[in-house]
Amino acid sequence: MANFKLTIEIRKPSYAQNKTVRNSIPRSLWNSVRNHVLEQSDFTCEVCGCRDEENLQAHEDWEYDEEEFLLILKDIQSLCKSCHDLKHIQHAALRIKDRKKRSFVMQRLKKHFVRVNNCTEEDFRNHYRNQLAKSNPSPVNRSLEDLIEIRELRVREEFLKEQNWKFVIAENVPFATEIRLYLHHNDLLYTGKT
Repeated sequence: MANFKLTIEIRKPSYAQNKTVRNSIPRSLWNSVRNHVLEQSDFTCEVCGCRDEENLQAHEDWEYDEEEFLLILKDIQSLCKSCHDLKHIQHAALRIKDRKKRSFVMQRLKKHFVRVNNCTEEDFRNHYRNQLAKSNPSPVNRSLEDLIEIRELRVREEFLKEQNWKFVIAENVPFATEIRLYLHHNDLLYTGKT
């Protein structure tokens, strides 16, 4: 597979859904983080390079430790709306109820992906399919081994959903100290060694 500058992230793991730093700290602190990220990037998308003071968004970049039950915030990027929508393409599509408008937006996003990555539409389709396959453990043709593996994955997923997940905040995240203090106060911060 090609090494794309702009990639699609179909979905966060189910145990991490709705668990973000943005939703776990006061809005004023998140606004300070977001503004800092945008200013540091000189109001430029860190992926495609477009400059847009009005429509840039802050994207949280995550890793997950399923053994220690940790949500690790590695970085926060300044992204334009198109790059951010591609990162979360399924959410972008679900937000648009009108079928015609959704089709138009999806075409526009595909063109943005192709332009940013200097690739073909076929490359986009392959990348999108690969990302979908990673997020969907239900293969079309199921063997007995597949069914056993799917069952094990679902049991593991349910186990992970029930765990008490904690945040880890990377040093390079703006206002990391303030974020950690707030998360610690609310018993959401991992205080062991990583």
